[in-house]
Amino acid sequence: MRSAPPLQAGTTASEPQTRRVAGVVLLITGAVLGTASLLGFAGKVWWVFDLFAHPRLQYVPALLLVGAGLIVTGSTRAAAVALVIAALNAVVVAPLFIPAPAAGSDGPSLTVVSFNVQVGNPDRSAVIEWVRSLDADVVFLWETSGPWREEFAAADLPFSIFEPLQDGTTIGGLVLTSGLADVALLDTGERSSIEVTVSFAGEETVVIGAHPYPPISRRYTAERDHQLEAVAAHAAAVDGPVVVAGDLNATPWSSALRPLLATLVNSMDGNGWVATYPSGLGPLMLPIDHVLHNDAFVTVERRLGPDLGSDHLPVIVTLGTPAAGQDG
Repeated sequence: MRSAPPLQAGTTASEPQTRRVAGVVLLITGAVLGTASLLGFAGKVWWVFDLFAHPRLQYVPALLLVGAGLIVTGSTRAAAVALVIAALNAVVVAPLFIPAPAAGSDGPSLTVVSFNVQVGNPDRSAVIEWVRSLDADVVFLWETSGPWREEFAAADLPFSIFEPLQDGTTIGGLVLTSGLADVALLDTGERSSIEVTVSFAGEETVVIGAHPYPPISRRYTAERDHQLEAVAAHAAAVDGPVVVAGDLNATPWSSALRPLLATLVNSMDGNGWVATYPSGLGPLMLPIDHVLHNDAFVTVERRLGPDLGSDHLPVIVTLGTPAAGQDG
């Protein structure tokens, strides 16, 4: 009869079993995260897959930790797979963290604000006072109902206020401008978008605001994608400076944003992780509120506003015209 080998000093009989259990847990976790991450690239195949594209940044540290744990437990091949997928996601989000050349700007600036106030938010007075403090040219406020519009109209703000509502709707977008502007609804499907035309640096400038449906069902996802495709086509047809802003209900890695990013610049690039939703969740938040622009502009500054009781944070972007010899 063979005797069991003696335990090494400092080990217990349960350690190999604990390591095996940890290895299994890490393998399952890595398989789930890795598969979800890869399926996120196939958002056009099935709308559910597109949901997996959103937490691209979060996949990176999660898969790095899984990979490190798998190395410790001796599963080096599985660790290599986890680390490769982490690296793939890191490449996708890298443009956010690669500093752009200093954005020199000739002449004036244009500041655009987008904020989903959340229709049931009780802190309307706080939002109004924050808007009053803004030095902005165009402000989009989404999910504004009748009470919101009434309180803004009575607030004596230093802005012109426009209420472009679709027929048959009571909740929509509120537009505030610091100067003269033409504001009209833009036919982009079941949900209209808003076209604001202002004069900037002596040129007619188009600022398009959009708030498509959230991707919580196949129909809503299809409507969101259709609206963003229509906005992208309209923006591409503009002969001059153009900006697209809004709660677009899609991260930069969603298939829904590809038509827009094919011709427009993401103001988040080079400015780090500036996530807006859901507010209060810190590193788990996602960047679904956007300001995009064509090469008539450079991003001078992008920042977030304060927590004002909504499930979104405001996004504030200042744009300038490229300095001589600089591309937008």
